[in-house]
Amino acid sequence: MKKALKRIALFLLLTPLVLLLLGVIAYGIYALTAVGGESTPHQTYLQQHQQEVTFTEDTPFPLFDSAFYQKQIILLGESHGTATPQELDFALLKHLNQKVGLRHYLAEVDYSQAALLNQYLQTGNEERLRFVFQFWARHNAQWGNQEFYNKIKKIRALNQTLPPHRQIWFLGVDRIQDTDALHRHLRELITQLPAKPEDTTTARLKQMAAADTLDTDALARTAAQFLSSRAQDTANFDLRHTLQNVVYLQDKIKRDSVMYLNLQTLVQQKGLEREKLYGMWGIFHTIPVRVQRGVPFAYLLQGDTSPFKGKAVSIGVYTVESESMMPAAALPAAINKGQRYVNTTWANQDGPLVFVNGIKDLKAVSRGHVSLFKTDAAHSPYRTSPRLASFKTLFPGQSIEFAGANPRVATIFPYICLVKNSKALTPVKW
Repeated sequence: MKKALKRIALFLLLTPLVLLLLGVIAYGIYALTAVGGESTPHQTYLQQHQQEVTFTEDTPFPLFDSAFYQKQIILLGESHGTATPQELDFALLKHLNQKVGLRHYLAEVDYSQAALLNQYLQTGNEERLRFVFQFWARHNAQWGNQEFYNKIKKIRALNQTLPPHRQIWFLGVDRIQDTDALHRHLRELITQLPAKPEDTTTARLKQMAAADTLDTDALARTAAQFLSSRAQDTANFDLRHTLQNVVYLQDKIKRDSVMYLNLQTLVQQKGLEREKLYGMWGIFHTIPVRVQRGVPFAYLLQGDTSPFKGKAVSIGVYTVESESMMPAAALPAAINKGQRYVNTTWANQDGPLVFVNGIKDLKAVSRGHVSLFKTDAAHSPYRTSPRLASFKTLFPGQSIEFAGANPRVATIFPYICLVKNSKALTPVKW
């Protein structure tokens, strides 16, 4: 009996250790497979098609070819949380302003947030800027960071050196994020309506806008009535477009679809068909092919009926050896310790939680803190290789697998930027 009890005790003691060991071994095998090894042909190609990016007063980008500058829409895709992409974003924005006269920052913000940001750019009233960032700060969103805040101040400073026809403005196309910004914007737009005579629908809109809190459900019903009764009205575009976005929100239209619809409307109504558009986005939205979870904004741009088909290009940002500012609320209490954010190195594309197959080639040949690579040059091995064309992550539902047979990064990100040794973003503070 004693021997049996000893065996049972030993079994109970060793089983968790054996399972832990097996789990470690399984993880190690998975990580090695997901990241992959190095490839001499790929590294030889990358060495010949790379540029070290150093941030100067006028950062040059000699690696971009003429086809790149001919695109109407340029998207920089990154995984939020790392600081250096904010510097890269401003450098690209300034470069494109100088090179092709780009004036419109295509932003992952909603129309009302963009209106407030533009008011800041125009007047320098920092209260407008703080109002937008307060929403992100309240929700512990990664957009609520000091580097982004400072970047917008740098855009205003840049605008002060430019003639009016060259100045940069935000074009917000995202689905409604901040109902407080919507409420404030709506109040401003309502004042543009004629005082009298007014119909019942207009009167209700004014009453809702004047209320202390905004009932978005009731507003959506009234907005639909207002838009229906003025289907042929070309006046008050800002108000009509804002109300249309309230209807999109109520109808639960998918976020990237709303982005596409908004962009199509704004380009048509504001006469931007010949204007260049650029912005930094979450990397998922910048993928121009189908993925196995969702339909990205950039994919919709390439649709057969899209006026932007063939006119957009995406630059992917990958990070290694860098810190990322992550919202802490979803993490176990033992890790977040009551903090709003935690800084981690676990979100890099070479593990331990996120894996991009082929990332070791970029690491091996990169020469500095920020390296830009062209993946689609003639005879590029990335035209026929699946390397760099997937994001596997241990976060449930966060992996990005490109749909269809034989995905090629050369058709997804003709340019890739590798960021090394970046600090994490810092929470916004005033």
